[in-house]
Amino acid sequence: MAPYRDLKERTARGESIFVTEGLLLTQRLLTSRFEAESVFVSEPFSADVERLAGPDVPVYVASEKVLQEIVGFPFHRGVLAVGRRGNPLLLDDLLWSVGVQSPLGLIVCPHVNQAENLGLIFRTAAAFGMDGVLLGPQSTDPFSRRCLRLSMGGSLRVPFVVSADLLRDLVRLKDRWKVELVATVVDARAEPLSHARWQSRTALLVGNEFEGLPSQHLAVCDRRLTIPMQPGTDSLNVGVAAGIFLYEWKKQASDPATTLATLT
Repeated sequence: MAPYRDLKERTARGESIFVTEGLLLTQRLLTSRFEAESVFVSEPFSADVERLAGPDVPVYVASEKVLQEIVGFPFHRGVLAVGRRGNPLLLDDLLWSVGVQSPLGLIVCPHVNQAENLGLIFRTAAAFGMDGVLLGPQSTDPFSRRCLRLSMGGSLRVPFVVSADLLRDLVRLKDRWKVELVATVVDARAEPLSHARWQSRTALLVGNEFEGLPSQHLAVCDRRLTIPMQPGTDSLNVGVAAGIFLYEWKKQASDPATTLATLT
């Protein structure tokens, strides 16, 4: 029961495990590439969860009162599970799994440090079928309870890599893997999103909504795109902006006439 105790006081970063909350996230854990270590449920959920978990995953059952006493706060979703993070995914392994010549779509988050925003980005990435998310070392933890909840399990579905040296990896994406780097910016001088033509292998960089993208990352990008807005408007929430960019990208990708060939 130790992983379930006093959840609000714990932080998942640096641990080998993570915790999902609720039936939906637990279902997505149990059908994901991640190993489920155990499930803890209140009595009304026990039969359904035991069928889904199968014989290899321990399912602990308690009354709702006992469950709440263990987690340390009023919890009414009835289902918790512990998953194992496993070995970190490496960038080259992700890229090889997609293919050297195959179309590729990545989202790059150098410094998205709010769990709500990163969760929304993962949820959007899953919705649009992105091949992966590349995170800078200062980005928030994709396995945090809040990020998992806000992503609706998207961070269990979309492969992600946490880079130790993001600038180096961006240069490698361009030079070795022939991926076009596209920066999202708030700049009237940048190319309007509606005019964009997308390479078949693209990485879209989205920045912290207050600070934007770091200058060293902007410097290695091939293009800069912007969402035209009314003068004096604040920048959009980074999760919302990412959804708009991905919608336009995938809409054009469905029309071969508007998608350019891979960089050579």
